[in-house]
Amino acid sequence: MKKALLGIILLITIAAGVLYVKSPLRPVNWYPDATIGLNNMFSPNTALSAVTIYNRSALIGPEDIYVSDDGIAYTGLANGAIVSFPVSSPNNSRVIANTGGRPLGIRGDNEGNLIVSDPIRGLLSVSLGGRVNVLVNSFEGAPLRLIDHHDIAENGDIYFSNASSRFGIDDYLHDFLEASATGSIYRYSPESGETNMVMSGIFFANGVAVGPNDEFLLVAETGKSRILKYHLKGKRKGETSIFANNLPAMPDNISFNGTDTFWVGMVSLRDWRVEALAAFPAIRRMLGALPMEWLEPKEGYGFVLGFDIHGNVVANYQSPNVYNTVTAAYEHNGNLYLGSLHSNGVAVLSLGR
Repeated sequence: MKKALLGIILLITIAAGVLYVKSPLRPVNWYPDATIGLNNMFSPNTALSAVTIYNRSALIGPEDIYVSDDGIAYTGLANGAIVSFPVSSPNNSRVIANTGGRPLGIRGDNEGNLIVSDPIRGLLSVSLGGRVNVLVNSFEGAPLRLIDHHDIAENGDIYFSNASSRFGIDDYLHDFLEASATGSIYRYSPESGETNMVMSGIFFANGVAVGPNDEFLLVAETGKSRILKYHLKGKRKGETSIFANNLPAMPDNISFNGTDTFWVGMVSLRDWRVEALAAFPAIRRMLGALPMEWLEPKEGYGFVLGFDIHGNVVANYQSPNVYNTVTAAYEHNGNLYLGSLHSNGVAVLSLGR
């Protein structure tokens, strides 16, 4: 019995050693911020159960949503397609182009084109006629592996996130295990063609939104379940502060409704099991050698938050099972249009205004 036990211990030790050596991760210690969980301003509710979901069969993985002033919605799908549909007839979608990658963030510029964040192809300009042009896919000679989201300032400058300099879209979960915080924010000038780094050292830099009058930039730091604020003007120009902290879920894309509200898709609730490993990099390194599908979160949850321009929570919409893994929320004419990584179709929620 004793020999059998020693044998089992030896096999476990060898297996752990193999996983450790095989893993591509080089994890670091990190310390999750506290959270009040789903309490107080984040109390559970079923508000998202009131959504209407359109075009489930055609819109597979609509990760981000943009609606133009004339009522045409645009999104990017898992198969690389960029599609549009009238908000008055959301089941009638048509394919504009295919990036050949995986389009994530999508916004319209002042020239009538779509600007698309594609982690495989780069930051793209897509004409409504279907022409795809690469604007940026590297910086100072290094590839930008995971361009994730962006927003466009009044002068046309594009602020975009590169979620990780270590991992791409196919192994992005490794970034959360490694916690090396290699995400960055860049500014691309269409006028000059120049790209400059604005922020760095972000734990999975995700959603980006320019605030009113281009005074500041919001950035979702998904790995730390918080939203950062980068000051673009005024006495604090160039400084970074905290816009929203201690969130009970992980923020994804951000959009500004143009007047008073930032909408944030909360892609996943915080997982205490993951955060409990924050101080154990050796264990996380071994996990990095396991098949990626084993690491994929299995539980989905629908969650959208609205913040005023000062970071106060002004809207809290949730649902455990109607429309999950919400990555985007975009307001247009009193409706909120939702996108998701794993729920098919575009969900629409009436805001009653």
